[in-house]
Amino acid sequence: MELKVAPAVAKWHRALEALVALAEALGTPDSIPTALAEAEAALREARVAREGLQGAREAAVAPAVARGTLGDEDEQRLRQIGAKAEEEAAALEREERWARRCQRWLRAGHGLTMGLMVLCGTVLSLDSARTALGVTEDGQLLLALTVVAVSCEVAWRGLGTSRRHLATAAGHQRDMAQRLHDRARQVAAARASAEAAAATNEVTAGVLGQLEEVMEALETLVAAVTRDREVMLCGTRGQGFHRVAEALREIIEGSARWRGGHKEVTRRLEVAYRALVGQG
Repeated sequence: MELKVAPAVAKWHRALEALVALAEALGTPDSIPTALAEAEAALREARVAREGLQGAREAAVAPAVARGTLGDEDEQRLRQIGAKAEEEAAALEREERWARRCQRWLRAGHGLTMGLMVLCGTVLSLDSARTALGVTEDGQLLLALTVVAVSCEVAWRGLGTSRRHLATAAGHQRDMAQRLHDRARQVAAARASAEAAAATNEVTAGVLGQLEEVMEALETLVAAVTRDREVMLCGTRGQGFHRVAEALREIIEGSARWRGGHKEVTRRLEVAYRALVGQG
């Protein structure tokens, strides 16, 4: 937008200079055509600059609209929720690691039990061993080892299922946290863009207002000079510029309300006005 503001400021200054030059040229009729042509050229350039500023202001509406679509979202709140989701994901991942460790112990226990079953089966198949141990061939030891082995296998499979569920849940929490953080960044970026656009738009509006004020004054004076020259009946210096005198008076009165103040411009316009009225 600054690329539009700087040229507009230059055209505004040129329009001011053309306004004063045309008013001062009224005292020397021979210089009026040149000053009038310069004023008309300054007006054309000012109109182009005004269109550029208006387009820039319309373009600045986009960040504000984007900010409006965010509703009441607060990036800090989004980040807090995202951090909470990350904590929950970390807790789920810790549980998954604990389940993995338990699986390893269960697998080791299952292997040990199976080894004991083979060993005990071999030993208990010997009559002397059974007699020494005081157990029968269908003793409860192998049955107990079988129960332990089956229990380890079931627990191992159950923990495998739990691990998959935990990993899935942790992944969902990680994805949610990432989306929340991304959204928080979008909200922050949109807010910063909207605030920057609002600040720049305020500057643009000020320049546009100043440009339009000077343009209005210059258009009024150009129209008055053109009309008085058309109806002027004689070439006596100053005679016949009745509309110009009235236009200058109105411009001087309005210049007191111009944005930014232009005391030197007003002073020169007053001098030109008094000279013109004195000649009339």
